[in-house]
Amino acid sequence: MHETKANSDLASNEGDQAYLRLQYPKIADVLVWPELVEAFRQHEDAAKRLKLGSRRNCLFSIGSIVLSLATTLVGTSPMFAPLVSGHPAGAYVVAVASFLLLVLALLFGNGILYGRKRDDWLKHRLIAERLRHFYFQTILGNLSSICCGSSLERRRFIEDRGRTLERVLRRLRSPGYRQAVLGDEALQEARLVDFGEVNAEAIDAEYFQELEQYWIELRFNWQGEYATQQLARKASALPFSGSLADQEHSVSRIEFITTAGIVALQALAVAGMFIYAPGSPVIEGSMLGASILAILVVGLQAFKDGLGLTNDLSRNRVYASYTAKLLRDFVSAQRIPDRAAQVRIMQEMEDLAYFETREFLYTHSTARFSL
Repeated sequence: MHETKANSDLASNEGDQAYLRLQYPKIADVLVWPELVEAFRQHEDAAKRLKLGSRRNCLFSIGSIVLSLATTLVGTSPMFAPLVSGHPAGAYVVAVASFLLLVLALLFGNGILYGRKRDDWLKHRLIAERLRHFYFQTILGNLSSICCGSSLERRRFIEDRGRTLERVLRRLRSPGYRQAVLGDEALQEARLVDFGEVNAEAIDAEYFQELEQYWIELRFNWQGEYATQQLARKASALPFSGSLADQEHSVSRIEFITTAGIVALQALAVAGMFIYAPGSPVIEGSMLGASILAILVVGLQAFKDGLGLTNDLSRNRVYASYTAKLLRDFVSAQRIPDRAAQVRIMQEMEDLAYFETREFLYTHSTARFSL
């Protein structure tokens, strides 16, 4: 396989088409689909941009409410009471600051800005992934034309698929499509293409052999490796970017360190009660510090819940395992050979890909901050 790049399974990067023509010369002409790639990039780029804005708003929301709670706690604590009461507008400043931070938290977290960005992100992400599904389903639904060995049949297929793409795009971009997928518990929306019956007599063995290798490399392995990468961790202690496992580990590690800080400060406060008089700065400072750290822990948990990190990890773990199983079954059928079983497994892979996308959509459509 050539250098792995995002979306090379759709031949959307520089050098991908040349690679396909080199490795799969008999079927490369049907694997290259510029019109679909152009539509995919439109929604892929929008999804990436909107996801960044949505995650930024999530972070701002959590940070704002944590700061609001901390400001209120500090402003009303006995330690800082003399400082606040000693200034004519001290209490007013604390109250206004806490209120404004709370308003920002609500605005970014559950209000207009966050909700719109998240919904737009999920809409474009769903369309992009459904176009990916459509690309592979179109190949599966036209195996007899693609693998028949007739260049005329393949040209006819290439001419006809453009009309099908326009029809599917109208469906995917319709206002109610996202809700239709969310409510699709029976997975009736999985197939955008009618697979029909494969005419085994029309299949050329050499063409189908190329398709087998292509499907192993750029469907089974590509999907499995992506999911597995999301489960892999870097060696650094606190990797804040990278895989889902990296992000989840970083948040969990900070939670652990913060919780340890709470226990240490609480122990210091208890010890201070035996040593110092009531109202000692040591006791009050320890209790205040422990309270602020407790607020931070709640904020970290809300951040993790709002991003759906735990659910995303579980979903990718299941997806990677089941994709690996389908690949094993496919290779076993290939050795027999059992072409009907191979086609059935390829179709099952497409159902699995839709299931994974729907679970992703459901997780992030229902994610809520738990502050």
